[in-house]
Amino acid sequence: MRGELVSEQHPFAVVIACSDSRVPPSLIFDQDLGDLFVIRVAGNVVGPSQVASVEYAVDVLKSSLVVVVGHTGCGAIGAAVKAMLDPDLHYSPAMDMLVGRISEAVYNDDAFDAAGSMGEKCEIAGGANVVHALENLVNFSDIIRSAVEEERVKLVGSEYDMRTGIVNWMD
Repeated sequence: MRGELVSEQHPFAVVIACSDSRVPPSLIFDQDLGDLFVIRVAGNVVGPSQVASVEYAVDVLKSSLVVVVGHTGCGAIGAAVKAMLDPDLHYSPAMDMLVGRISEAVYNDDAFDAAGSMGEKCEIAGGANVVHALENLVNFSDIIRSAVEEERVKLVGSEYDMRTGIVNWMD
């Protein structure tokens, strides 16, 4: 199969997933070489580099599905929640930027603010972060927005439960 993919690729889906080593997209979705165009970044955040990568997959490779995958027990989500609860907490400048992207997802979120435990806050932040990533793809890219409007691409959010191995799809 690898030999067939040397000169070209035609992945049907783009997957934006966390860098967490326990969340390998090809394995959790049971896909082979060449099936997925995978973009991995801590906290599955979407910034300019991720937007450009998705644009390439959609525009050049003609991928027709974009999936953002969050997961339970995400360290980046946990770090962001800790930083939101303690404004004096700072990581490295780069990590603070990553945490800031995640924090944007739950800014003024009543459910997050009302959640009593760290676990509840992380669960809410994780889901909101996936939705925020999908919104960023559409808001920051004319290419992706047009492909969605023309129904050439579908955007979907999901969360991988590390305890069960099940991917839960978002509406």
